Amino acid sequence: MKFTIQMAIEDEYGETKIEEIISLNKLIDNPSDIGLSIKESKSVLKSLQKIIVCQQAESYIKTHVACPCCQKKRRVKGHRTIQYRTLFGIIPIPSLRVYSCNCEEVSTQTVDILTDWLPDHNSPELQYIETKWASLMSYGLTADILKDVLPVGEALNAATVRNHLHTVAERQEKELEEKPEYLTGCPYEWGELPKPGKPMVVGIDGGYVRNWHEKNTNFEIIAGKSYSKEVAAKHFGFVQKIDKHPRKRLMNVLSKQGMQANQQITFLSDGAENLRNLQLNMYPESLHVLDWFHVTMRLTVLNQFATGLVKSDPEIGAQVKDYLQSAKWYLWHGNVERSLDKIENCSDLCDDNELHVSLRRDSSTLFF
Repeated sequence: MKFTIQMAIEDEYGETKIEEIISLNKLIDNPSDIGLSIKESKSVLKSLQKIIVCQQAESYIKTHVACPCCQKKRRVKGHRTIQYRTLFGIIPIPSLRVYSCNCEEVSTQTVDILTDWLPDHNSPELQYIETKWASLMSYGLTADILKDVLPVGEALNAATVRNHLHTVAERQEKELEEKPEYLTGCPYEWGELPKPGKPMVVGIDGGYVRNWHEKNTNFEIIAGKSYSKEVAAKHFGFVQKIDKHPRKRLMNVLSKQGMQANQQITFLSDGAENLRNLQLNMYPESLHVLDWFHVTMRLTVLNQFATGLVKSDPEIGAQVKDYLQSAKWYLWHGNVERSLDKIENCSDLCDDNELHVSLRRDSSTLFF
């Protein structure tokens, strides 16, 4: 059975041209010949990409060969070919260089027409996928997987992926410098804004990573996630004490999610001072909540202390454990005041002089 895939191209005048993409011969009785193979799908995608890009480039050259000022046709200087890298192959695009017109305000004698159309010879989709995948796995593995599933070209390697990722990162950092660090305007103007959507929640936490070059040192990474019922979640991260614009980075993430100046925002964190300062300086009216995970971590440490206390003074130890259990229950049900009362009761018991004498006697016995 023979299959022929064709593309119909219709120009602005309504004229249609047919381009053949590929012809396939498929066997009916062979189960491994059902549908498109990876090689055939790559060939189809690469052929489609080449025809579409070249047709677009040809149309762009035709509409821009004339002088933009006087609309006179500019003299041709020469021809060259641009290698345009895409997810679906490296596409050679015929380009045209023309002489600049006298009425043009340009510093060069000649102009490449496709320079403005293709300032970068790497497509945005290719840079996006390379950057996203390379941030999740190694550069070499990213290149291998891309070549397995897409006709990106055999020349793609780990060094190319790394260079493209660094280029994208540098461009994003440069764009971030122009972003605001705080809310703009005044509270009076914020009240006139449309009613915001559902409250946004930002979870943020820090962790330490060992320095690859200096094994004895660590550095802190701050990572977080912003989400709401009305917008898609976004992730962000930066290296503490190295990032120059942490507030701009967080503000930019929230702004892309449609945050307004009168938006309700809840920050969940472990209560670390650097995280709270980041939140307070950026959005003073937000709600700051110590997340349940870090609360239970602290209660777990206190329970371990109470378990050791039971061995030296069973009565007081059991009472402390009971207070801690009650504090956790009240906190879970939103009764912070009663929870703090139970914690204070634990503190009063542990400050008892008789308990201190008992603990010292027990520890000296263990020592000797």
